[in-house]
Amino acid sequence: MIVGFSLTGTAQKSLLVRAVGPTLEAFNVLGRIADPTLALLSGPTLLSANDNWGGGATLANAFASVGAFALPAASLDAAIFTSLAGGGYTAQVSSSSGGTGVALVELYDAGGGASTLLTNLSARSFVGTGADILIVGFTVVDGPIKLLIRGVGPTLSAFGVGGVLFDPQLKVYSGSNLVSENGDWSSSLAPSFAAVGAFALPANSRDAAVSVTLQPGGYTAQLSGVNSTSGVALVEVYVLP
Repeated sequence: MIVGFSLTGTAQKSLLVRAVGPTLEAFNVLGRIADPTLALLSGPTLLSANDNWGGGATLANAFASVGAFALPAASLDAAIFTSLAGGGYTAQVSSSSGGTGVALVELYDAGGGASTLLTNLSARSFVGTGADILIVGFTVVDGPIKLLIRGVGPTLSAFGVGGVLFDPQLKVYSGSNLVSENGDWSSSLAPSFAAVGAFALPANSRDAAVSVTLQPGGYTAQLSGVNSTSGVALVEVYVLP
């Protein structure tokens, strides 16, 4: 799983990044990845990496400060606590043993650098069916805020990605309440793509996109395949100007 994010600003902001696999058992998630490893990169440059988080007090205190659920001290989950300035970054999660499974990647604003803002979030992964669809959760702190949310499948082929999700279906939820949904994107959104620097989508492609204004709260963008199809897809969340 590859999670990308962008920070706008020059001040250093503290961030907590976690890759949770085995502890998902406590939430009744099946097929968990047994031993995730987490790498944080800026372009091709590796900034930090972690396999087992180790139960240290610094990380445990960071979990508590952002309201993240605790991890058992001896668990094989991974975590990184760092400071970053403006720029684009990726958090990449894989199995330390080469296995596969369900994982949760989390990114928390841990304070500092008030002028530096998180303005873009994306996640690329294999999209299955049922409980194995791609789910991106995010929290709006200050609102209302206007967001562009996209579910890209077929257009990933242009970037050399194989086995793409041919026809993605995007749904945005607040809790269990459906806020917005889309199957095939509308050309009226093309100016919004340009406004946030998102790559263009071919006219009449089966990619999905919505523009939505949200109040403070927690939300999920859920991506699945029409007719229970599967494949690789990308979910993107942009803050619109």
